[in-house]
Amino acid sequence: MQALVMTAVGGPEVLQMQSVPSPIIKEPHEILIRVMAAGVNPADFRVRKRMPPSTDWELPKNGIILGLEGAGIVEAVGSDVSRFKVGDEVYYFDGGFIGSQGNYAQFKTVNEYYVAHKPSTLSFAQAAALPVVAITSWEALHDRANLQPRDYLLVQGGAGGLGHIGIQLAKISGARVATTVSTDEKAELVKNLGADHIIMYRNENVGESLQKWTGKDGVDVVYDTVGDGAFSQSVDLLTTYGRLVTAAYPTSWPNGDIFAPALKNIQISFEAMGHALASHESRIVQTQILEAVAKYVDDGQMAVVLGRTYPLIEAGEAQRALESGEITGRVSLEIPH
Repeated sequence: MQALVMTAVGGPEVLQMQSVPSPIIKEPHEILIRVMAAGVNPADFRVRKRMPPSTDWELPKNGIILGLEGAGIVEAVGSDVSRFKVGDEVYYFDGGFIGSQGNYAQFKTVNEYYVAHKPSTLSFAQAAALPVVAITSWEALHDRANLQPRDYLLVQGGAGGLGHIGIQLAKISGARVATTVSTDEKAELVKNLGADHIIMYRNENVGESLQKWTGKDGVDVVYDTVGDGAFSQSVDLLTTYGRLVTAAYPTSWPNGDIFAPALKNIQISFEAMGHALASHESRIVQTQILEAVAKYVDDGQMAVVLGRTYPLIEAGEAQRALESGEITGRVSLEIPH
């Protein structure tokens, strides 16, 4: 099969199209998927550049195939597979790290329990861009922040991949949602996704805007998808007993001061959905999230904003564009066959 292989640590040029052996079904509960599209995530260029949080690894001699998520068509099934048949359209989160082939390739094998039926109303490119942000935002809001109906929630970075899904999940849950954006175009986007209160953070005082909106000294929950400055700022934007959850990679404690969150009895949580890869039970729960999200999408309650689609050979440019912040929403690669 054809695959885009990371041959060294470095820039986009280390991603090389190669002919590699196709994966084969080795376990009774595995399925072989013809990958039609792969999502592009910050983790992809972080691995390519050996950036934190994961730097203690060696590149295998034959390189690695990146890509945490994909969407495609079931090509073959193992002897004990019961959830899928050949021809089913699926989407999933699997692979893309050392020791596990990713989705920048034409074919991939996955345990059937880690795969969900693709939302029927989405293209493969749209569906491939959904698993990572859907699982992350679901776990952040429901499992970490314990978001409740009528909670006041601030989504930091609402027009991004994580943020725009977070807004929609929160609205489905009955929360009242504010979000920060930088441009009029992004403001219009988040308004259409259901945001109740939109803050242009470059020319508005975020704290004052939230106090006027909530009628109290801050919001109940902050979902930080930006990190660093936004993470530090978020403590000041919370009311007493507020909950802060970050899915970004902040490099310092809020304001460098442990007393600020402590005196407000703030709960701070971190969301790193990839750690579930080590637990079969956790992977099954994440599949259940994808099944629920697919229903939301097909029922018209949720949309995925696909900012740009690239051919597989241009994955390096896709990663560059994502890292630069020039894309609103998500990015996918279309896999040739």
